[in-house]
Amino acid sequence: MQDQDSPEANPTDYVLIIDEINRGNVSKILGELITLLEPDKRLGAENELRLPLAYSPEQRFGVPPNLHILGTMNTADRSIALMDAALRRRFTFEEVMPDKDCLQRILEERLGNGSPLVQLVVDLFEVLNKRIRFLYDRDHQIGHAYFLRVKSLSDLRFVFAKRVIPLLQEYFYGDWHKICMVLGCPYSEAGTSLSNKNQHPIIQADTFSERDTLGFDHDDYEDRVDFSIAPEFQNTEKEMNKDNLVRAFLGVLQLKQEDFDRRLNELMDKEAPPDQDSGDEETGEEDS
Repeated sequence: MQDQDSPEANPTDYVLIIDEINRGNVSKILGELITLLEPDKRLGAENELRLPLAYSPEQRFGVPPNLHILGTMNTADRSIALMDAALRRRFTFEEVMPDKDCLQRILEERLGNGSPLVQLVVDLFEVLNKRIRFLYDRDHQIGHAYFLRVKSLSDLRFVFAKRVIPLLQEYFYGDWHKICMVLGCPYSEAGTSLSNKNQHPIIQADTFSERDTLGFDHDDYEDRVDFSIAPEFQNTEKEMNKDNLVRAFLGVLQLKQEDFDRRLNELMDKEAPPDQDSGDEETGEEDS
């Protein structure tokens, strides 16, 4: 902002970023700026406009063309509907959705091309968001920023335990069956695991028998299934068995058994087992 008689010939561009702009009373935050933000009312523009300062009315100010205002807001927030219509007309809204390519590029720069961990993180990112879109909507997908700092399996575990799962609990209002579907470890209504037997579920289900818990049968109660994050997965302060950890993440992807085994070996830095079929063929050739 400036109160000079004319703007500079070649001004330096300045950017003002207002995070979560929709959470405040934008009309009060910007005040007279709401009108002055319009391109044709900037200093040096066709309809240049200068307004008196609230506490110094003898001084007038305007907005130069080199000031750019960026306001960010979460796509899950629908409070844009509550924003003043006049304000919405003065902003251009650009949707920025979760970006798999951005995530992969940044992780590869840090961990290297072809890293099994990078591919795991990217695949988990895609699968989680695909299921969230199916069970909820596209506006509640998980942003790629959640995973940008992942450098190890332990980092990925921390992101899941401290950020992703609490977010899913909020999205689905504690509906653990939907949370388990997103995490690839579904359970039946009776609490029986429907997951691949070789995976290590992130969520565990404990069944409380009515008779065993209360000591008798009661007409008003039934057997109950209680869900919780597996203790060894949730306690990020303590090292978790690497094999179990890898199986937990691969289980989210719901892979075919051969793909599960191959990627397990890659992430565990083991050599892949020999192909039994190709071995038989070679043996057959030698016998012939």
